[in-house]
Amino acid sequence: MKIPLLFALLAALALGAPLAAMEFPADGFAPGWKRSGPVETYGPAALYNVIDGGAELFLEMGFADLRVQKYRGAGAEIAVEAYRMENPAAALGIYLLKCSRETPLPGIAERHSGDRFQVALVKGDHFVFVNNFSGREDLLPVMAELARRVAAAIPSLEPVRELDVLPAAGQVPGSGLLLRGPYSLQAVFTLGEGDVLQLDGKTFAAAAVYREADGTNYTLIIVPYGDADRARAAFANLRLHLDPYLQVQEEGDDFIVFKDFQNLFGRAELSGQRIAIRVKLAVKPDGRAQ
Repeated sequence: MKIPLLFALLAALALGAPLAAMEFPADGFAPGWKRSGPVETYGPAALYNVIDGGAELFLEMGFADLRVQKYRGAGAEIAVEAYRMENPAAALGIYLLKCSRETPLPGIAERHSGDRFQVALVKGDHFVFVNNFSGREDLLPVMAELARRVAAAIPSLEPVRELDVLPAAGQVPGSGLLLRGPYSLQAVFTLGEGDVLQLDGKTFAAAAVYREADGTNYTLIIVPYGDADRARAAFANLRLHLDPYLQVQEEGDDFIVFKDFQNLFGRAELSGQRIAIRVKLAVKPDGRAQ
């Protein structure tokens, strides 16, 4: 092997580029179904032309490329959209933000959620949509077979550990989310304009809903930074650019207590290399370290 080729392969691996593209199911994966046209491929610059709103969220989370294959049969069309993301955490992050409450279908082993209109699936570094444009109920088995075959063509990669920073006790099942910038943060809470937590599309924050002993809920966001200096700088930025609708009730060197427009409370705390933020609290939290 020539040295330049070796360097090219190593660079591709470092960037998460596939050495071989995922194969879509062939004609006849189900009786009477065939591919309709060639595979369409879109890079980051073209994503805005493909997604009607929401491209920013994919790009923020770590989008690499999109490949689309359409199939026709039974007088209908089904399209498979395979989004390759930067890594498995990015794929899981976009899946959790897009699938909402999960409704699994029988016969699909990989994590997914679906109905007669769409199946969303995540495996390895891929997030996949199987779209049934007609919404016909009788096509659900065809959608499930497509999802199974696409999943089988995607390699399994390392497990995602970014949600592990969240405590398990009290966490509402299925509420976990991964955040990587202002667009994904907006799905949880508005802390301020711009990238107020300085995630920069590189740092993953984790969020989930928690249930108190009295039955009330709150949301916890934990951001693990690479070092204490980055965490301190992000906390200073949060303090400086805190949303004006959040009224500061109490603050110190390493914490802020605030109230939102619904008269619910929040608390942001800096501790070493991480920031922990609790929002939508029914009772004002203690200002002291918790």
